[in-house]
Amino acid sequence: MTVKIIVIRDDKPIEQVLMEQHKLVIGRRAECDISVKDPAVSGHHAEIEFVGNGYILRDLGSTNGVHVKGRQIKEHALKHEDLITIGEHQLRVLVTDNKPPAKQTPEKLVSEAPDRDVTEVRNEPATNKVDGYLKYVQGGEPGQVVRLDDSMTSIGVAGYQMAAVSKRPQGHFIIHVDGGKDRNKTPVVNDEAIGFKSKKLAVGDLIEVADLKFEYCID
Repeated sequence: MTVKIIVIRDDKPIEQVLMEQHKLVIGRRAECDISVKDPAVSGHHAEIEFVGNGYILRDLGSTNGVHVKGRQIKEHALKHEDLITIGEHQLRVLVTDNKPPAKQTPEKLVSEAPDRDVTEVRNEPATNKVDGYLKYVQGGEPGQVVRLDDSMTSIGVAGYQMAAVSKRPQGHFIIHVDGGKDRNKTPVVNDEAIGFKSKKLAVGDLIEVADLKFEYCID
């Protein structure tokens, strides 16, 4: 998946970055892949990482937060035309194709801010060793399971409700992807909606997404 990020200030595009690598860091410091000179932006404010078959936006503990389409997020699965707000800047996300990333550093396309000092940073994808699976409790065939071997596994029904389970060194985390017509409809774990933050799964957790129910298990 190739992603183009357009940096906007005062409704005017000031920079474009073509992201084809696995991870990109956004922040005020010069070493960030996208360096935003804004006092409201933290040194390392947010990151975008390719996980499984898509890009995940994460807040890196910033002071003023990260917003997508006006909603504050901690972690968010990016979609075409998402608008990210960081400080006084906005970043418009354009998905140009579905090819997997082939590079480890971003490619600058256009910059109308020559005083920006952006240093490319090499990032290697993490190696995840946690093995697990989701066992259908409702909606699947008896004994049917969803393996969680990939870095990101999507579950649910497209256009109705979707979630994703990300595989990390610390374990598996479920995140909201799409609520269909109900934008506020998020996955439920043990009868409690997770909201718009990721939630670490524990063995035996019961997950509800799109009228499907799963039990989280590990090998």
